[in-house]
Amino acid sequence: MSAVDLGTAPLSRLFLRYVTPTVAAMLVTGIYVTIDGIFVGHILGQDGLAGMMLAYPICAVLYAVGALIGMGSSSLVSFYLGKGEQATARHIVGNALVMVLMASAMLTFIGIRYGEAMLSWMGAEGEIFNAGMAYLRWYALLGVFAVLSMAFTALLRNDGRPGLTTWILVGGGVLNVLLDYLLMAVIPWGLAGAAIATMLSQAVTGGLCLWHFFIPRSQLRIRWDTLTPNWRLMGETLRLGISSFLMYLYLSVVLAMHNKALLAVGTSLHVAAYGVISYSEAFFYLIFEGIAMGIQPIASFNAGAGNWQRVLRVRNLALGVTLLVALCGMIPLYLWPEGVVYLFAGDNAALLPVASLGIWLYFWGLPMEGLLLVGATYFQAINRARIASLLTGGKLVLIGGFLWGFSSLWGVSGVWLALPTCSTVLVLVMWRAMRKEAGLHVPAH
Repeated sequence: MSAVDLGTAPLSRLFLRYVTPTVAAMLVTGIYVTIDGIFVGHILGQDGLAGMMLAYPICAVLYAVGALIGMGSSSLVSFYLGKGEQATARHIVGNALVMVLMASAMLTFIGIRYGEAMLSWMGAEGEIFNAGMAYLRWYALLGVFAVLSMAFTALLRNDGRPGLTTWILVGGGVLNVLLDYLLMAVIPWGLAGAAIATMLSQAVTGGLCLWHFFIPRSQLRIRWDTLTPNWRLMGETLRLGISSFLMYLYLSVVLAMHNKALLAVGTSLHVAAYGVISYSEAFFYLIFEGIAMGIQPIASFNAGAGNWQRVLRVRNLALGVTLLVALCGMIPLYLWPEGVVYLFAGDNAALLPVASLGIWLYFWGLPMEGLLLVGATYFQAINRARIASLLTGGKLVLIGGFLWGFSSLWGVSGVWLALPTCSTVLVLVMWRAMRKEAGLHVPAH
């Protein structure tokens, strides 16, 4: 579908074309993330789940930086394509690759140099520390692939190839599952095997997406001249991408804060229970992310072209679908929480009641999480970086207060209740901002 079609084609058709393959890809990703958790829980047990939960918040910074570059450059590319400035859009893609390489080198150094200290600060001890460090070390060494994959899947989708992006992500997901089995079940490498499997699949995904931008038929082809740093465009990319960065950094910080809070008022068993909850949430979160990323090219292009009624309509459609998915997702979580726990941890008598209670207290906020993610991405897509950053940055600020206050009042139960309450408050802020934004673009009669 051409750039012109983004501004003229029926929105329902555009929504299906861009959102359906993106959600499908994220569903596949969600499935292999789920399988990854199943392997860890069933092969390594609750200590494996706890070790990975303590290490992953540090590893997740790689994905935050990839989102910073990928979503920022994607929004900027779509905006300039909407204005008809294709040469500028190509330069943005080339500069995105430069930023990926620079950021990855820095993060690898930090991970190798300070990884042990960070993991100790997270509260890891003994065998849980050793398992977590094995996971963290391989993430740091191969981190460039995570940043590359995160950035260039978003850019490939903006080059008019959402279907190709889906198939690449599907291939990477299948490879990850196969490598998980090989490096954890066949070759007993523990959490090191889980990390290597993930990074190698990210290498394939990122490499295939990047290769597309070097072929002649790509409208955003990378050439030597596009690799020359343009500091203004890089600054614009970072400005627009900061919301996505904060969104992913928020995930990292939330995981870390929950781990610290659970160890303060509970035990490592509660951290393992949080692992079950996080894996369950990740499946739905990826669907929400697929909806958000799918509407981004449509919203960005039409905002750049001044077609604000189309922008508002696609926003409302995305929010409605997000709410429906979240409500449907809550049904199995609340009807069969024991089955969810068994899926990830097997027949663990100690973990079952702890994780089941956590599911009950935590997942009423699932619709709020979805609406907030899609809403923040929408503001980012229409070049309203300040509002998008306020929503995502607000979570980073508020969640600490909610965790401290609620855990002081209600212990572990308060930890489970903190995030959904925080997200509900921010959804109310987002709703107010959206009403104000819509009022600015109501046509005069």
